[in-house]
Amino acid sequence: MALLVFLACMFPKAAFRTPGTDRWQGTVYPWSNAALAKPQPFFITDTGGSGGGFGRGDPHDHLSDVVFWNRRLGWACGYGGVFRTEDGGLTWQRMKPRGGWIRVGITGPHDVWLLEGLHPGGPGRAWLWHSTDDGRTWQEVLHGQIPGYLDFFCEAGNIWVLGGWIGPPGAPVQCSQDNGRTWRPVDFGGLLVQAWRIAVPGDHRWQGGYAIYVLGMGIVSGQMQLRLVRSVDAGRTWTLVPLPDGLTQEDTWNFGQLFFATTRDGWLGLSHGRILSTHDGGRTWRLCNLPTDRGVAAMWFDALGRGFVAVDNSDLYHVSDAMFRTLDGGRTWQPILNGYKQINRIFGLDANSVWAVGTEPTVVPNDLVAIMEPGALSP
Repeated sequence: MALLVFLACMFPKAAFRTPGTDRWQGTVYPWSNAALAKPQPFFITDTGGSGGGFGRGDPHDHLSDVVFWNRRLGWACGYGGVFRTEDGGLTWQRMKPRGGWIRVGITGPHDVWLLEGLHPGGPGRAWLWHSTDDGRTWQEVLHGQIPGYLDFFCEAGNIWVLGGWIGPPGAPVQCSQDNGRTWRPVDFGGLLVQAWRIAVPGDHRWQGGYAIYVLGMGIVSGQMQLRLVRSVDAGRTWTLVPLPDGLTQEDTWNFGQLFFATTRDGWLGLSHGRILSTHDGGRTWRLCNLPTDRGVAAMWFDALGRGFVAVDNSDLYHVSDAMFRTLDGGRTWQPILNGYKQINRIFGLDANSVWAVGTEPTVVPNDLVAIMEPGALSP
């Protein structure tokens, strides 16, 4: 009995798994009973890190981002390195070593972008890298012009880098519409003094302009308040999207989360399990709170309002529900992942192809890859 207690304390993720509900390294635990196992929304694996005491292991901790070009080719990044998969996330090849890899994006099957940063940011502590040969070689872009690393968007040759504060030094928000050949600083016309999160709706049109939402902070009557702005001309001009009165930085967790599935349908994730949703482009908002008081860590929805929301589950001594599912835009929620799982990023090609990445908050944390099972967003 003493040995079992010791093992449970040292390896909590293994000690408290429910038989048949989880997998490790792509295989079901030997003691699981397949006849009793219920279908799970996600298949859980990792990028292949290894444990081991006294510095002999190679844990791949804390994945922070994931993106896929198609259902097989994808990239993920985090403190444990940068990884590439060609089988839909079942196995991964490490392309760069451990580092401060914050965001990854792809603009073609061989074009990869990496946003790197060292806490707390500032001049000389954030870098943008580009590879045109599947990650074999990398070139720095915008040298010395990226003062932070809060968010990143990359699709169809359109690239946005959000660095935080608006103002010197440099230009904290830079964008390119020609796959990085030319760049321009973004002017929010005084509406924002900080830029935190970016969302580009799924029904955008790249030709002739596209819609963009940016969440940050603005000054209202001398006070800092949470603000959302929108552009419909690829970021040249901006208008204010009204939010409920009185929202401040304290209402966000880790700078908040922002997702727009269409130009009309969007969600704003806040602290204490609070979510604001709009279905008219931000003219009106309603609360669709999660059944938890933990901060929102990641979100993804499709155009029909089906999707997933992850919350802060990083305290290994107080783990709980890690991810929730909705099939009705957030009116109702079901917990679908719990235990030693912290989801940091969710990416979806469509309602049948969704991946999530994060970490397992244990004594020796390893990263986590969650691959959505077919039908997980069906009623």
